[in-house]
Amino acid sequence: MSAAPNLSDHDREMVEKLREAVKDELTPYYDTDFNLLRWLKGHDYNFDIIVPKLKNHLTFRKSHWTLDLIANKPRNHPIHHHWKAGLTGLAGKTENVLVNIEQTGNNDYFGMLQSYSITEILKARVHDLESMLKAVMEHEKKTGVQTSVMYIMDLNGLKYDKHLMGLLTGPLAAISAFMSEHYVELVHSFVIVAAPSFISAIWTVARPLLPEKTKNKVKIFGSNWREAVRELAVAESLPAYWNIPGQEEVFHANVLRAVPFDPTKFYKGKIDDKAGLLSVSAGKTGSFKIHGEEGHRLSWTFTADGHFGYGVYFSEDASEADRKKMKTVYPFFTKIPGPTVVPLQDSIICPHTGTYMFWYTNEHAWIHTLKVHHIIRVESL
Repeated sequence: MSAAPNLSDHDREMVEKLREAVKDELTPYYDTDFNLLRWLKGHDYNFDIIVPKLKNHLTFRKSHWTLDLIANKPRNHPIHHHWKAGLTGLAGKTENVLVNIEQTGNNDYFGMLQSYSITEILKARVHDLESMLKAVMEHEKKTGVQTSVMYIMDLNGLKYDKHLMGLLTGPLAAISAFMSEHYVELVHSFVIVAAPSFISAIWTVARPLLPEKTKNKVKIFGSNWREAVRELAVAESLPAYWNIPGQEEVFHANVLRAVPFDPTKFYKGKIDDKAGLLSVSAGKTGSFKIHGEEGHRLSWTFTADGHFGYGVYFSEDASEADRKKMKTVYPFFTKIPGPTVVPLQDSIICPHTGTYMFWYTNEHAWIHTLKVHHIIRVESL
């Protein structure tokens, strides 16, 4: 049985206004008062900011990634063997909050990036994010109260090595930005447990990379973390692997341990000789256009030597260069970490006949000229 959403009169009015603004893109699955309210709260009810960001997310939901359906599919991406699910249940001691355990210290993020492209990593990650969203939506439907996720980051096993800072400023920052961009206000708090002695160095590097709202949600627990976290969540939702051998078992959730990647299987390919080169100056954007026929497959492979953002757009007018006047046919990714190790690869079926534009941004850079090596093709099926 469903409970009516508990919203203030002001929030209900704002939700209806936002629903009207994005009605053409909104899917029935995602169309709930609380989903829209998350976007309102996450961006301080500023419609000028919310509407384009939400429309990009809704385009993402309806793309061939089919976000509305993912949580009901098997969790069987090869990366999932190395990046285990962590959604355990209700926190209990923190109302209307679910617990997710991220094995930050044990996960082999470096090996992941040497083995898979960031696109594949995000595809694997989206399954977990959508599973969290589904669980939150189900609890909201049942209770009529807005729900969110306590994201517990377990730093047990974290090593201060040559890769750590690069991971923090590159891939992990990009994944955090992706979550903030597409899963607005889904996270109630980031709870960091088993913080090592060098946590201050990590926090000094990581803090400036986080959105302001995210920074304010972080709690860091050091030596007494086992006791501290039990003040926030019940033992049934905290991983059994936290129990100390020979002592009373106080944690009970069955969270599987991650498996490292095999270094012998790291990607060792080189840039294809057939790849074209696009240079994008610091602070600028660049694009590549190709004609596509409706029903044909548009595929791409590319590498980049620095951080970048990209999206794919369509226009019937071959001379159109303003992406804001074009139709989005592939979601815009704000920040892809670079240099890329494994090439990004993906494809779509052309929805229309006309010009498809790949748009790249190097606007964050001050000095570095971005070099994108790409192979972009349109082929009949």
